Amino acid sequence: MTALYHGAQTREDGQTREDGPLAAPWSPTLRALWDRVAAHDFDPDHPLGFAKRLARDKGWTPGFARTAIAEYRRFCFLACAGHGPMTPSEEVDEVWHQHLTYTRDYWDIWCAKVLRGPLHHDPTLGGPAEQTKFRAQYAATLKIYEVYFGPPPAIVWPATHVRFGNGPAYRTVEAGRWLLVPHPRRLWRAIEGVLERCR
Repeated sequence: MTALYHGAQTREDGQTREDGPLAAPWSPTLRALWDRVAAHDFDPDHPLGFAKRLARDKGWTPGFARTAIAEYRRFCFLACAGHGPMTPSEEVDEVWHQHLTYTRDYWDIWCAKVLRGPLHHDPTLGGPAEQTKFRAQYAATLKIYEVYFGPPPAIVWPATHVRFGNGPAYRTVEAGRWLLVPHPRRLWRAIEGVLERCR
């Protein structure tokens, strides 16, 4: 769940990345990085593009898939901005997992040309110490997110106690073998939506 950036370890002011936050977050180097990240095309013209596949595989709406991809862009920028290890939200982590399966785009374009260094995904090793580490990293990620982008949207970036509350929110299941039933709150919201449209 940690993003470890193994690119150049020296900022333009000569300090190493471990020296702490930048005094002026949007340096020309970081502005150029963000411009490359924002310009990357995740959805070339294919019948089943990146966002459509993500929506299909995760049961998300196309709009939510696009939102999660936008937040993934921000996460990757933060992971490379020099503020230490970052931990994604579960939704952002799901986008990252899918991007890793697009190996040519991820390694040859995203890491090599956009980020200009490898961005490794390091999952938890399990146990209380790892839980504590990732909670602290996630809280730090939310703080530095706010410095660059303002308050993070709670729909993708829940508070730390929510993110690490009840275990993973996403699981891979064989849909042909298991009956998947929406959570009662979601089911009720869907019913209310249908009833509202019928009025």
